[in-house]
Order: sequence, then C-alpha cells, then structure tokens
Amino acid sequence: MAHAYTDRWGCPLFATHQEAVGLLDEAVEQLVSLSGEPGTLVDEAATIDPQLMLARVMQAYLALYASSARGIERARALVGDLQPRSLRTGEREILHVLAAQSWADGEWEHALGFLDRALQHDSRDLLALKVAQDLSFFLGDQQALRDVVERVVGAWSSDRPGYGYVRGMYAFGLEENGDYDGAEQQARRALAVNPRDVWAVHAQAHVFEMRGDQRLGIAFLDDSVGDWSSSYFATHNWWHRALYHLELGELDEALAIYDGPIRGTGSTEWLDVDDAASLLWRLHLFGVDVGERARTLVGEVGGLLGEPVYVFNDWHAVMIAGLAGFPDVCEGLIRANRNAPDGTNRRAIESAGLRLIEGFAAFVSGDAARTVHRLIDIGPTAHVVGGSHAQRDVIDLTLLAAAARVGDLRLAEALLAARVACKPSAAAAGGDLIRTNSR
Repeated sequence: MAHAYTDRWGCPLFATHQEAVGLLDEAVEQLVSLSGEPGTLVDEAATIDPQLMLARVMQAYLALYASSARGIERARALVGDLQPRSLRTGEREILHVLAAQSWADGEWEHALGFLDRALQHDSRDLLALKVAQDLSFFLGDQQALRDVVERVVGAWSSDRPGYGYVRGMYAFGLEENGDYDGAEQQARRALAVNPRDVWAVHAQAHVFEMRGDQRLGIAFLDDSVGDWSSSYFATHNWWHRALYHLELGELDEALAIYDGPIRGTGSTEWLDVDDAASLLWRLHLFGVDVGERARTLVGEVGGLLGEPVYVFNDWHAVMIAGLAGFPDVCEGLIRANRNAPDGTNRRAIESAGLRLIEGFAAFVSGDAARTVHRLIDIGPTAHVVGGSHAQRDVIDLTLLAAAARVGDLRLAEALLAARVACKPSAAAAGGDLIRTNSR
C-alpha cells in the first residue's frame, strides 16, 4: 500500500518504496540540470515501485519530449488508460497525470494548464516547473515562459535545494521577454550556486546573442566549456557559439563547429538535428556550399522526417531536405502538415507553420519571390511554431536573403534597417547577406 513521502524539494508524493522516491528525485534533478540519464533512473524507479505514479508520468513526459509518433505512442501506453480521479494518490499526482494525458492527446495548452494548477498546489514542484517551462517553449509562448517561473520564484529561498535551477529558468524567461539585464542577473545567481547549471549557461548565451555581444559570448562559452560540454544539451550551446561566429563573418569557424561538436556526435535527437539544420541553412544563406553535408545529414536522420508531430521540427526537416536537393521530401512534408490531426500542432500549422515550410521550400527551389510572399507578414504569428527568438531569427535572415535574390533592394534595406535598430551589431552581417544573395 502506498504511503505519503516527501521529495527532495519538500513536495508530497505517494509511493511504497523510499528507494524509488530517491531515484525519482535524482531523475528530476538530472532533467533540470540537463545531465546524466534521467530516463534510466526513472525507469528503475518505476520498476521498483509500480505504485509511484509520478515515475510513470515522468516516463511519459520523457517520451513526449522526443516529439515523435513513437514517443506519443509510448506516452499513451503509460498514462492513456489511467482514470486520474480513481487513483489512490494525492492531488499532485492527479494533475500530473492529466497534464501527461493532455500532452499525449495533442492538446499542449491543456497540459500547461494542469501543470500551472500543480504549481498552485505546491510552488516547489520542480518537475511541474521544468515541464511547464519547456511546454511554454514548445508553444512559443514567451510570456508563459517567464510567468510560470515568476509566479513561484518567491517560494525558492537561497537556502533551499533547487534554488539555483529555478533562477536559471527565470533567467531564460526574462531573456525571451527582452529583459536582458534581469536575465543576466538571474543567470549569474544560478551559476554562482552551480557553475554546471547548463540551462543557466544557455540563458546567458541567449543574452549575449540578443545584445549582439558576440565576443563576450565566445569568451563566456570558452571559459565555461568544462562545465557544460558533457551535458546532453551541449550541442545547443555549441550552436550558440556558431551563431556568434556567423554574425562576425567567421564562416570557417562556424563550419568547424558544425563538423565537430554539433555533428561529431551523430545524434538523431530532434533537439540536435534542429540545431544542425538551422546552422547549415544559415551557412547556405551566407554563400557556403553545404549540399554534401545536408545529404549526409538526411542519410543519418531520414527516419525522423515526415511525422507531423511538431511543426517546428518539420520546418527544420524542410531545411535539411531542401539543402540536400530532395524536393520530393519537402513536398511530402508540406502534404503531411496540410493533413495533420487536430490539436495544438495543427493550429500552429494553420497560423504560421505551413507558410514557413512553403517559404523555405520555395527558397531552395529557386523561387525567392514565393519565399517573400509566404514570409513577408509572418512576424506577428511566427512564434506559435515554438522555439526561441534566436532560433526563429532564421526567418528574418531568409526573408532578407530572398528580397535580395528577387532584386528588391528597397525591401532588403528596410528589413536590414529594422534588424539593426534592434541589434546594431547586426549591420555588417546583414550587409554581407544582401551582397551574397543579390543578383
């Protein structure tokens, strides 16, 4: 029979074995710190204690993070048949089950709502906080990305376990809402507690990107590389460094990062594939021949293409396939998204995703005019496809290159002026982009 326990952060949960609770705690900490193998730990916890409902829910969350049809199928097998109100558990577990079920059913906003309720129930539910912020990121909801942490940050005093992780999450939320000074302050607090807090490193890297402080960003990542390079999130921090080099016109350095830490791992996780695709696309915009690398990448990750689970991933799949010279794959992705099932992802497709996919496919097919047509007014809704400002910046870069390719220099110069107004250091790279793509 299950008994009430308390997790590492002071939240109640029901279990039959203390050992399993300890394993779950460690799995949550690894998920938040982006280290180790949280999936292995939570699987062990679930095996030891089938009554530990949060272990099963976390297994479902990890499956859903994969953004794949297989992941959804596994999550549904884990939690789909549960009747939450009949479970012999607490309110916390019930809300988590409802969140996992909603996410697996394709209703991500509903999942976020249940996680918000879990955090109202207990502000120190670190698992709910991490998953809620990540779902806000997948939804492209910048305000929720900040607010979900801001509402509970006061409950995490500096003497509590997890304080640093929460500050790192808060830093990222502030950055995505344009508060770069506040974000840096929070990131530095997190890193003072734990220099190996990879999410806080990531938040600080975003601050340097958005401010246009490329040299400071390179130095920061250089100095801290020993703290984050072993993380399964390391590829993304390397991607940020490559962006700094691109903006500085150091294309060879960016290409070396692609060949080394980004694709040297051979990862087939969408997180890493998206970074690789985006970097190749940006290099292409600046005139680098990346066709062979794109064909190699398609060969490595071809099994991921064509599943309309998350339009952000399909958009990046179009980048890869287009650069590799596979227009049939691009057309297949467009068709799949037109026929996507109802739910959050379909709404994102209809709002902006389909235009993004069609615009990027047109660019590599040589129809820059269609690219301009599909992307010119996408700005107000593009966030719904998910990702960060830095990731979606490739939309503006592509539109700028397309305007130059069709010979509309007035539009290109206006786009560049708007870009420079937000980030003055972008002037040189923007000028290079126009010259590279002009007729």
